[in-house]
Amino acid sequence: MIKRNVSITLEKAQEWYNSGNDSLKEIALQAFNENELKFDFRNIKSLSDACSVLGLNYNVILSETCYMKSVSRASAAMFNLNIIKKALNLGQELSFTKNPEDSYICYPFNPIIRKDSTYYSDEIKEGRIKIVGKFKVEGEIYLILGDSAIASITGFSGLGALNPKNGSCQAFSNTAFLGCASREIAEHFSRYFGTLITEAKYGDLKGFEIIRIF
Repeated sequence: MIKRNVSITLEKAQEWYNSGNDSLKEIALQAFNENELKFDFRNIKSLSDACSVLGLNYNVILSETCYMKSVSRASAAMFNLNIIKKALNLGQELSFTKNPEDSYICYPFNPIIRKDSTYYSDEIKEGRIKIVGKFKVEGEIYLILGDSAIASITGFSGLGALNPKNGSCQAFSNTAFLGCASREIAEHFSRYFGTLITEAKYGDLKGFEIIRIF
């Protein structure tokens, strides 16, 4: 009997697992475990969801977060983001020097505008970007936009943004801290956690206050 090894992505395996075809489901289970195949990053919309996926005690994480906030609000937000990013990318390959299969490392894009700004108005009307939150700092109110992502620069690879031509890693902070295995994951990250991302960037500024999460 001739045997061959077949390489499949997690997304394809999940498709086969849920196809209703017992033969395809069996093949998928040979490559990944059942928890990975049942997993869908789109169901992660809160820190509690991320903790559940990773088997973490949400109340313990919440307690740690509260303590961190007393030292640095931005650091507490980043602690939560690392948990969420790990859950969103569960089963995906995130390498320092390699891109995921058939994709580039992507990161969530959350631009900010003053509440009276018309910049991005067309994109908001057309649904290409959404308002995901609102915050106040230095007496001004700003809107946080999300549901968008940016791919790492073409030709650079992995979380380290390796330039294979000269062997240097650009080490961009956005890719390193928030890099995701696909554009879809990064867009989801941007939409549901854009306010938390903004808090990680600016939470320690004097007077910074999250007003609303949409």
